[in-house]
Amino acid sequence: MSNPFMDKSSEMHPLSRNEEEACFKDLKEKALKQCHESVKDFVECSKEHNITVMWTCRSKLKAMNNCLNERTSREELDKLMLVKMAEKRARQQGSAVQEATS
Repeated sequence: MSNPFMDKSSEMHPLSRNEEEACFKDLKEKALKQCHESVKDFVECSKEHNITVMWTCRSKLKAMNNCLNERTSREELDKLMLVKMAEKRARQQGSAVQEATS
C-alpha cells in the first residue's frame, strides 16, 4: 500500500534481496578485476613460499587486502545500489508510461 500523500515520483524503490546480492557480486567481480595485479603478486609469492607464506608475503597480502577493501567498502556498495535503484525506477516509470498509453 502506498502513501496517498506522497508524490509518486519521489517514492523509493528498494531492491529485492536477489538484486542486492547481485550488486554485491558485481562489486566483488569489479574489485577483483581492478586488483588483479596485487592478487597475482600474492598468489605467486604464496606458491613460492608454502610454509612461510604469512611472514614472507606479508607485504603483498597487505597490499592485496588494502586494494580489495577500498573497492568493496560499504560506501562503494551503497553507490552501486543507488545506481541500480535509479535504473529500476526508470524501468518502472517506463513501463507505467507504456501502460498509460495503451
